[in-house]
Amino acid sequence: MTKPVVTLCGTYTLDPAADALGFWLDFLGLDATVHMAPYAQVFQQLLDPGSAVRSNRSGANVVLVRWADLLRRGADGAGDPDGAQVERQVAELGSALTAFDHQVPCLVLVGPCDRNTPALQRATAQLESLLTGTPNLSVETGDSAMQRYGVDRVHDAASDRFGHVPFTSQAMTVLGTRIARWYAAQVRAPIKVIGVDGDHTLWAGVVAEDGVEGVRISEGHAALQRELVAQSNGGRLLCLLSKNEEADVRRVFERQPPMPLQWPHLVAHRIDWNPKPDNLAAMVSELELSLDSVVFLDDSPMECAQMRARCPMVTTVRVPTEPEQLTTFVDHLWLFDRAGATAEDRSRTRMYADNIARTQLRRSADSLQAFIDRLELLVEIEPPSPAQVVRLAQLTQRTNQFNASLIRCDQHEIARTTAQSSVFHRYVRAEDRFGDYGIVGQVRGRADAGRLVVDLFMLSCRALGRGIEHRMVAAAGAHALSLGLEEVALLFRHGERNAPVAGFLAEVFGVAESAAGSDDLWYRLPARAAAGVAFNASAIVGHDDPSAPGLSHAADTPGQAISRAVEHADIG
Repeated sequence: MTKPVVTLCGTYTLDPAADALGFWLDFLGLDATVHMAPYAQVFQQLLDPGSAVRSNRSGANVVLVRWADLLRRGADGAGDPDGAQVERQVAELGSALTAFDHQVPCLVLVGPCDRNTPALQRATAQLESLLTGTPNLSVETGDSAMQRYGVDRVHDAASDRFGHVPFTSQAMTVLGTRIARWYAAQVRAPIKVIGVDGDHTLWAGVVAEDGVEGVRISEGHAALQRELVAQSNGGRLLCLLSKNEEADVRRVFERQPPMPLQWPHLVAHRIDWNPKPDNLAAMVSELELSLDSVVFLDDSPMECAQMRARCPMVTTVRVPTEPEQLTTFVDHLWLFDRAGATAEDRSRTRMYADNIARTQLRRSADSLQAFIDRLELLVEIEPPSPAQVVRLAQLTQRTNQFNASLIRCDQHEIARTTAQSSVFHRYVRAEDRFGDYGIVGQVRGRADAGRLVVDLFMLSCRALGRGIEHRMVAAAGAHALSLGLEEVALLFRHGERNAPVAGFLAEVFGVAESAAGSDDLWYRLPARAAAGVAFNASAIVGHDDPSAPGLSHAADTPGQAISRAVEHADIG
């Protein structure tokens, strides 16, 4: 496999930033190399199909821009740049950046600005506006990086004059570091849950000893809480683990003035005297997630050591015990960096709260069919719009258990296939009486030799067991019939965690066929039979085979049977 490449191109000399980036890639064990495009050839790199930037297929691209380099006026402060000239340059750069499909993530890093010039500040905002919604493309400012790392002296007139290195060595190191943080967020396994301690972490003091009125919210604790709220808004689930009495902790959250972090931000909590590893594992299991997607924050070295020993898959981070260190801690914890948030991410906490309500209904229902009926489920399976490309690409990266082929796609790949009329590509959205699930799945295929060949078939775990997966097969079958095709052939590749989809496919399609010369398996079904696949909830409860995966055990209560039930096909 080709080693990923982070390609840098810019309007000035980039060597110092490239050195810093290379250091961080090695330090973090990120398997990527740094490549610098020819000096000051941004437009050539963006417009030439054979350039290093446009031919990059694995890794990322970074475009570093200083407005002064693109304008006739230099950085010597001879006067403010002409506003019309700035607008023309922004338009040209924006046009070059959007002239091709970005097949790898691309960061446009602007500045830091040479001086506080309104025209240049507007230029960056205008560029951001032009590029908004472009798949795989994001814009950041160098000024924000300088502020975060406390760089006082940014510009270096001498090195600019003699080597076209406009920034100090410290500033260039910060730019390289910012690129490394951005790239790490692109390739890091997704973080879905943040488990956080209470005493000496969310607040100063111990509730059990100091009382509710004795704990304090310092500025550092407030900074951590604000960041946790931002993480929640970005789609990460917050869980509270505290060795206290629950009533006391709830009163802390209700105290005045209100804390930035409020009780509704928490999707789950365990406030008792049991070991935190056990509590965290239980919460994550109830959320139907895995421990390798969890970050745990605690100030206690003992609690951190216990979590590392008993839940090694969890990323455990010890929080500083000194409140004045917390603000810096928040700014420089790279795990808080996110690659971007979709609409589904931003509503994830609400979605999981809705799912808890569904779970309670499921346990109270006397049959699976009764549960399904009371859900009042609505399912939408339709062609995607450009606005849904980011979410569909995200699904390929994050869906593991119910993902047939395990093919991972970036935004460019999804945008390319959704734009092709010859490709059958459908998103899957669901909602019920409790709320909107958002886009939870997708199916993609194309006609080939009399059959519809399906290479993407995936569904989020929170939507399983409701018959949605059956409707996806039926949609593929109906499309195959509309094209006069005789068969639906679905690709399956074994992974560490996708046994659930394997069980479903075996139930619906029967025995898979091996592909010659590879480990691929193909599940085949006549198109008419696929179009008739339907969910039969009543066939699950009372099933005679207690060992069948996803089916009820004879000794199960109705609630347990429903909890264990996955899908069962009735092919007509």
